[in-house]
Amino acid sequence: MKDYGSHQEIGNAVKEPASIYKLENRYDRMVSLLGGSRMVGQVVNSDVDLVSLSRHGLPKSTASNLSEVLGLSMEQFSKLLHVSLRTLQRKDDKELLSVYSTEQLLEIASLVSRGIEVFATLENFKSWLHSSPYILNGQRPVDFLDTRFGIHYLKDLMGRIEQGIPS
Repeated sequence: MKDYGSHQEIGNAVKEPASIYKLENRYDRMVSLLGGSRMVGQVVNSDVDLVSLSRHGLPKSTASNLSEVLGLSMEQFSKLLHVSLRTLQRKDDKELLSVYSTEQLLEIASLVSRGIEVFATLENFKSWLHSSPYILNGQRPVDFLDTRFGIHYLKDLMGRIEQGIPS
């Protein structure tokens, strides 16, 4: 795996919330949402890098960081990753998550990155994420984050919103 030696340092969205709006590259936004380049530990410039990162695994601290960004408790977030809260609590912050949990974490980070593009701010996206849009029949978008199909459905829905199609 490559390190960030010659690459721009990406900050932590929790510690520096305004920094995320300066990042135009979706991969850089994802890294920031996960805790920054030091926490992720690998350059992410393409989907191939995401595959490599998925295979290697992300540290548990990235899950904690993204849950904080989204305003979710670790108990709620553990359900999105299909891992028991107790299992996550036992892991050291630097201990790597499984391939499946890492993929799910990256999918959620990708959705949040896209949401910032569509809704202009993280706060607007979070507000939508916890709302109950008519099209979801009383469910909240956050309820769809536990599967890849749900995440892709939300990305499609945000595309419709971006195009001005009632959703």
